[in-house]
Amino acid sequence: MIVSTKKYGWQCIECKSCAICGTSDNDDKLLFCDDCDRGMHLYCLNPPLEKTPENAWSCHLCQKEFGPKASMSSSK
Repeated sequence: MIVSTKKYGWQCIECKSCAICGTSDNDDKLLFCDDCDRGMHLYCLNPPLEKTPENAWSCHLCQKEFGPKASMSSSK
């Protein structure tokens, strides 16, 4: 996660905003990537998610950079 956060600038939990739309509205719908800690609204994702995944979740940016198993290393 440290490598990823150095690239885009980490935000504290009170300052988190959606990396897609840029707002902090509906913070109960913000999902945080287990690899980079970016926040994204469930409804801003493409395709949108109806609910928060139960297992580790990796955003599309980390999946692109680290591959489809990106979040598996953080769940160990």
